[in-house]
Amino acid sequence: MGYSSLNSNIFSVLFRLILLLSIASCSKHNSLPDPRGEIIVLGVDFSQLPKILNSGFQFYNEDSVAQHPLDILKEAGISTIRLKVWNTLSGTASLDECKSYVQEINARDLDVMLTMHYSETWADPGAQKIPQKWEHLSFELLLDSVEFFTHKVVTELHPKFIQIGNEINHGFLYPHGKRDGTGRFQKLLQQGIHGAKSSDSSVVTMIHFAGISGAHAFFSSVDSVAYDAIGLSFYPRWHTKDIGAFEKVCWELQDKFQRPVYIVETSYPFTLDWADFTNNHIGSLDQIIPEFPPTPKGQKDFVSELKHIADSLGTGLLYWGAELVAFDGPESQQGSVYENQALFDFNGQALPALRELGSSTQ
Repeated sequence: MGYSSLNSNIFSVLFRLILLLSIASCSKHNSLPDPRGEIIVLGVDFSQLPKILNSGFQFYNEDSVAQHPLDILKEAGISTIRLKVWNTLSGTASLDECKSYVQEINARDLDVMLTMHYSETWADPGAQKIPQKWEHLSFELLLDSVEFFTHKVVTELHPKFIQIGNEINHGFLYPHGKRDGTGRFQKLLQQGIHGAKSSDSSVVTMIHFAGISGAHAFFSSVDSVAYDAIGLSFYPRWHTKDIGAFEKVCWELQDKFQRPVYIVETSYPFTLDWADFTNNHIGSLDQIIPEFPPTPKGQKDFVSELKHIADSLGTGLLYWGAELVAFDGPESQQGSVYENQALFDFNGQALPALRELGSSTQ
């Protein structure tokens, strides 16, 4: 980054002093009210909408009327839009793209949940690459950079929720942030939370784990971190086809760690057909739950079942890839791997699962 050793030290000291002053009154984690009885968060991850709209793809509501997709979501009862944030200057999922997108979301009185990937591309349990501009930083300067970047994102986007990392089962920002027992992983999480809270003390900070296998051990390892809520991903193909087992772990985590548990990622196919030449994530019956066939009704019933769990927990359910239609044409090999799991059919029309997701549970 071009800093001299002296300038780096000055930056580190000044930034830490600012953060200490801003969070001095914070407790171990926010004293969130018992979520039961509150309005349930019903949302979708709609991160790639700008790219899809730029392709010219048209979305339609349930009555086959062309509308802006955010208006379709709003009318269906969706309350929250989840967006990924990559650590890039411009382009897909950059802070620059997110700023204009969030303005459109706010104009419709929808809440924003951010998932901080910190990488320059996708981050998940199999990939947590440190951005190139941070590769050669010392660990102390990396801590400061995570704080500063998170603070900047919250200041400019004003989310209601923010995830510090995305599906960080094994850590993030490798190699520094691997879950290797050194404590560096926890320190990086805490610095990200400090950055968020120093911008907006009311933002709900979340730690996001994919699946349920190992979840107890994971959240025990971060119990000293001052976060507000637990976020889980649930995909039957990769995690479990036993919804009852998933629900049981949700309750165990909520009771043990005294933090609300949100289902922040899930999806399900409405068909096993395809609309482009890009291989789909789900394409066979052995990858899904027999009780929920790959039909529009099966997708709706799956959403209804998970929504019941979120309702009983008093938290929320967010659907991933809701917008990922085959936007690049029927012969594209660089299109969507998710068009048969989106909440819009191959013609762009809203599916019954969208209305089911947004319908009131109160």
